[in-house]
Amino acid sequence: MSIRVPGKTPALKSSNPLRRRSASPILPWPLPSSSLSLSTIVATAVVVALAMAVIAPAPAIAEIPIADFDGWRLSSDGRVNAFLSVAEGKGLPDQPENLGAGTADIATAAGDLHSARIRNGFLMSILGITGQKELSPNFKVTTRIGLWMNITGSRTKNNIGQVDPRELYGKIEGNWGSFLGGSDLSLFGRGGILVDKDIAHDYGIGYPCAIKDASGGACGMAGFGAPFPGFDPGFVYATPSIAGVQISVGIYDPATVENASLNRAPLPRVEGEAKFDFKDTVRVFGSGFWQVLEGTPAGGVKDLHVNAWGVQGGGMLALGTITVGGAVFEGAGFSPINYLEESVVTGDANGVLRDAHGGFGLAAVSLNALHLKIAGGAGLFHLDKTKNDPPAPTPTMPTNPALLRQNLGETVGIYQTTGPVHFAIEYFRAAHTWYDRGIANATDPAAPASIVTPKQVVNFINAGMTITW
Repeated sequence: MSIRVPGKTPALKSSNPLRRRSASPILPWPLPSSSLSLSTIVATAVVVALAMAVIAPAPAIAEIPIADFDGWRLSSDGRVNAFLSVAEGKGLPDQPENLGAGTADIATAAGDLHSARIRNGFLMSILGITGQKELSPNFKVTTRIGLWMNITGSRTKNNIGQVDPRELYGKIEGNWGSFLGGSDLSLFGRGGILVDKDIAHDYGIGYPCAIKDASGGACGMAGFGAPFPGFDPGFVYATPSIAGVQISVGIYDPATVENASLNRAPLPRVEGEAKFDFKDTVRVFGSGFWQVLEGTPAGGVKDLHVNAWGVQGGGMLALGTITVGGAVFEGAGFSPINYLEESVVTGDANGVLRDAHGGFGLAAVSLNALHLKIAGGAGLFHLDKTKNDPPAPTPTMPTNPALLRQNLGETVGIYQTTGPVHFAIEYFRAAHTWYDRGIANATDPAAPASIVTPKQVVNFINAGMTITW
C-alpha cells in the first residue's frame, strides 16, 4: 500500500518509509584523544549541511512519469543515500552470554569500541515502480514494486550489497475502500514508525541497528520503544477515509520462534490499525496484532499453545514550525527491534513469551529561513522476565540471567528540509542494561558474591546525504 502521510517533511509520495524485512548535539562525555578525527568529521558535516541549506535547491519531484499505455500509467520514485556512521563507547559486558542484546562489535583489550561504517540510512536506497489503471470512475488497480537496496553488508571487502523487494503488491480500490495482496509495511507498529520517520529520521539514521553487519536500513527509534513492523506478505482491507478516520485489518504470513521451541503456526497472524488524520495537523492511531504459536519442547510430552500479542497507541501534532509526537506499546513476544523475531530475547527455552513494553517521544522545530529542521527525543524498551528465568541474584545465590532488561536511546539531529539533496548530521546515544548478575569470589568461594548490573553505552555520530526523486 503506497503511504502518503500528512504532516511531514517533504518526502517520497510512493515509497513506504521503513526499513526491515526491524538533548543536545554536544556529546555529554569526553571523547578519547584518539577521536580527534571524529570531531573534524562532525564540524565538516555541519558546515556542509548549513552551506547546502542556504543554497536551497528546488523541491524534489515526487514521481517521474515513465509511460502511459492502454490506460496504464507507469511512474518511478525513489532515493539513494549514503552515511558515515562513527561509533565510540564500550563493548558488550564481560559475561558468559548476552543473549543477542546490546550493540555487538569487536572491542579493544580495554573493552572499548571504536568503529566506522559507510552504510544506508533509516530508509535504504529505493527504486520504486508504480503502475495504475482506472477501470471505471470507482474502481482503480495499482501495482507496486519497490526494490530496497544495500550499499554494504559485512566488513568483507568487495561484499556485494543485496536487493530486497520489500514492496511487492497489487491493490484494488473503490468507494468501498481498498484491498491489498502482497508484501507491504505491516499494520502493527506502522503508526509509531511513521511518526519516527516524519519527525526525525526520514533523511537520517538514528540507531544504526548493528555495526558488524550494516545491511538493511538503520533502526531509527526501533529498539528503543518503537517496534518495527516489517514488510510481511499478507492481505489487507482498508475502509475509505471518512472524516479523517480509517480502519485497516489484515492477515499475514505467520512467524515462528524456534529459539522458544515454538516452531508451528497453525493460523495467519491478524493485525489491525485505526487512525485519524486532520488537515496535516493532528494524527492519532492505534494498532494491534495477535497470533497463535505452537511447539513441542525437546524431550517434552506436552504440546505448547501460546498467544503472541501487542498493542500500540500514539499520535503526532504539528503546529506551525513545531512538531511533536510519539507512541507507547505493550505485548508478549517482542525482541527490542521487532515482534515475533527469531531471537532468544523473544521467549525462553520452555516456550514462554516474554512481556515487553516501552515508548518514545520526539519533537522537531523547523528553521524555515535556513531550510533546516532540528529534531530530537528519547525512547525506552523494557523486557520482563518469565517465571522460568533465573531469579534476582543475592550474595549467597549468584545467579546469572544474562538477560537484557532495557534499552534507553537518545537522539538529536539537524536535517536539510529542501530537496532533491538532503544533508543530515545526527547524534544517537544507545544505553543497554541487563538484569543484575552475581559474581562469585574467585579466591574464596565461601565469601559473599558481588552483585553487578551489566551495562553498555555506545555513542554514534551519523552524517550523510539522501537524493530523492
